[in-house]
Amino acid sequence: MSPSSRAPATLVTALALALINVGLAALVVDAVGAPSFAPPWVALVLLVTGVLAGVGAVMLWRQYLTAARGR
Repeated sequence: MSPSSRAPATLVTALALALINVGLAALVVDAVGAPSFAPPWVALVLLVTGVLAGVGAVMLWRQYLTAARGR
């Protein structure tokens, strides 16, 4: 994919939001005491991975916007 494509940034953003959503949902379910699909440590790993993917998404969006301004 070319640097001027926003597809990588869009995909990483969607992945980050999905991971954060699933991680937070699992933590909330665990907090209320209901049975969850994953243990709390898995939910925490998903949440942290989502945050790291979010940082990567910000970097990709900055790269895309810098390339778009340079055109």
